[in-house]
Amino acid sequence: MADRPVDRVGLSFGIAFVVVGVLLLLDRLEVIELRASVVLPILLIALGVGVLLGGRSPRSAEDR
Repeated sequence: MADRPVDRVGLSFGIAFVVVGVLLLLDRLEVIELRASVVLPILLIALGVGVLLGGRSPRSAEDR
């Protein structure tokens, strides 16, 4: 099986959506109290880190 390069930006978007979904579910079940002032900065930080890591990954000429 050939190793494929990891799409870090796509991976970070996916992880961010899963985390936000879990947090919203826990809020709906009244396990935690969730405010948008807490979720939005976390989401922006996660997406920013993903973009930064995606920009630093080496790419071959085929991927461009």
